Amino acid sequence: MEIVFATGNKNKLQQISLMLDQFDLKSPVDYDIYDFEVEEDGQTLKENAYKKAKALFDEIHLPVFSDDTGLFVDALDGRPGVHAHRYASEYATYKDNRDKLLFELNGITNRDAHFETVICFIDKDGNDHYFMGELDGIITTEEIGDYDFGYDQIFKPDGEDRTLGEMTDEEINHISHRSKAINHLKKFLEENYD
Repeated sequence: MEIVFATGNKNKLQQISLMLDQFDLKSPVDYDIYDFEVEEDGQTLKENAYKKAKALFDEIHLPVFSDDTGLFVDALDGRPGVHAHRYASEYATYKDNRDKLLFELNGITNRDAHFETVICFIDKDGNDHYFMGELDGIITTEEIGDYDFGYDQIFKPDGEDRTLGEMTDEEINHISHRSKAINHLKKFLEENYD
């Protein structure tokens, strides 16, 4: 089955392609849509995931899916939450966002946090379906690891002695919030499509 991932993020595409290797995974570039970007101004992850999937579906009219992920920090009343991608500013780098979060948590002992991913899949008939995954952990006091993606270098999952930034793609894909949501999507696709 061919399925299109509504993202312009190459890191995300690489991660997801490892998880959905039995499907013919495409991206907007395969349909001559370059710099695919949708304004993520929804108030929830679900709204943003739908918005991205719907924008691409309206252009290509094929089964598409999109995800949105937030990082929810207990001591910051759930911030950055749905705004994790642009936490430091509209054009923030991963490092900018990590630096801002570490600054805000300076001196705070409760560093509990969780990632949450929501996937929106729009089928060929335009019906939307949703799948969710979570990963609990803590925010470290400094960046650890070489894998520079999102908040991975400052997030240590529960039960692990390393940050996501110290893990390989394969290791992350075994435990991550995104992989849990993708596994729910995969199960749905296997049960409903040939």
